[in-house]
Amino acid sequence: MRNTMTRNAAHDYSNKMGLVHSKDIVLHLDQNRSTPLYRQIYAQLRELILQGALPAGARLPTSRDLARQNEVARVTVAAAYDQLEAEGYVTSRVGAGTFVVDTLTVPLPAAGAPFVPRLTRWGQRIVAHSAEADSRILPGRPAIDFGFGRSFPHIFPYDVWRRLLARYLSTDDTMLSRYGSAAGFTPLRQAVADYLQRLRGVHCTPEQVVIVSGLQQALDILIRLLLSHGDEVLVETPGYADAFELFRTYGARLVALPVDAAGFPVERIPAGSRARFAFVTPSNQFPRGGTMPLARRLALLRWARQANALILEDDYDGELRYDGHPLAALQGLDEDGRVVYLGTFSKVLFPALRLGYIVLPPALLDPFLQARQLVDRGAPTLTQAAVADFITEGHFERHLRRLRQEYGERRQTLVEALEKYLPGRLEYSDVAAGLHVMLYLPAGYEEMAVVQGAAVAGVGIYPGAPYHLEQPARPSILLGFSGLSQDEIVEGVRRLASVF
Repeated sequence: MRNTMTRNAAHDYSNKMGLVHSKDIVLHLDQNRSTPLYRQIYAQLRELILQGALPAGARLPTSRDLARQNEVARVTVAAAYDQLEAEGYVTSRVGAGTFVVDTLTVPLPAAGAPFVPRLTRWGQRIVAHSAEADSRILPGRPAIDFGFGRSFPHIFPYDVWRRLLARYLSTDDTMLSRYGSAAGFTPLRQAVADYLQRLRGVHCTPEQVVIVSGLQQALDILIRLLLSHGDEVLVETPGYADAFELFRTYGARLVALPVDAAGFPVERIPAGSRARFAFVTPSNQFPRGGTMPLARRLALLRWARQANALILEDDYDGELRYDGHPLAALQGLDEDGRVVYLGTFSKVLFPALRLGYIVLPPALLDPFLQARQLVDRGAPTLTQAAVADFITEGHFERHLRRLRQEYGERRQTLVEALEKYLPGRLEYSDVAAGLHVMLYLPAGYEEMAVVQGAAVAGVGIYPGAPYHLEQPARPSILLGFSGLSQDEIVEGVRRLASVF
């Protein structure tokens, strides 16, 4: 709160004797505020100085007088004066007192027009994309939210996680007192490499594994290293919209191939394509669903060899397959070092963890690490250490088995509810995998009308349009099931059926 002392009163004192009396400085102090009293005194005196109410050269009251006037301890006022002096507002003279510095030009000039940043074309594209995305968000939180990519909080073993974190917080390990490696915590890289080789068929050494702060960061670095403005990138449609925007913001030209039930249609790559990348989700196509068969995987590898191109394999939820074991990664078939494998812990542990990993061909490892070192010191070492122990002590695979059971049951519940309440009305992938289902709408339905109607019924569903690059795109909606109970899933579908 601003001090109520008038500027004229301050000038009168200053002109006559250079002294401002304590009774003329009315402070408004609140003992119940979380801000310490000395900070309240400091802030109000600072405001008076900047306003010019305490002019240059004015002598402040003694700390004893100001403390008595405001019924606070003298040491409290002294601390406020010390802070003002440390920041250059006042100066103390032995035997004379505390004075507003002579060189301070106050009051400050009148405020002008607020600063408006001049964004680059990259910045303008980012803002435009965000505004478009915000326009599709309906206000309010629905009673039943089919948001995707979420985790059900009661499934994760938080008691184990807290114990693993406490293990490092309760020690004097020097790990906590220094920055980690840009490549990541070595035991976690080893644990990830062991896991990927055993259960995902990835061919790698621990040195090829780099721990990143999510897929977006890994993509951003790869794009800056390998793509020039105007370069072509092959992508799936529908596909990962955030990846589309990253490619576009760096000036890439997207060549979108509509997927089918078998994923990315390699045979439809244009003859003479000069694409530098192919960005694919072979284990479980995002967001439509579906698995790329072996013949297409081999064909894609042949294309990459002939085109001297790189394949980015996004294995965002490859562990979450419910009718058998997870499929081997495309990277395991690569003999030329042309596949970059991208994985994440966000879907299988919890989203707020913000940890992922990338398996790089040897030729890309040094450039990637040098770029990573420049833009980021690395992911939090404490978190990485806890995840490493979570994997090596067997908690991770036990947790995955429980996830497959719990989420498999939720997906089955969703499919059965769709067949009960909307039989034959919607088309979706029959691959039992992932954390959501993309539903293609019947002819004549407009997806935003369905989304808005569901919102009125208290159900949150999400439009498929942002994930489609082909125009016009077949209307679709997305329903995530990982954050809901089975009863909520059934009730949500029942309400959705009333909208149709």
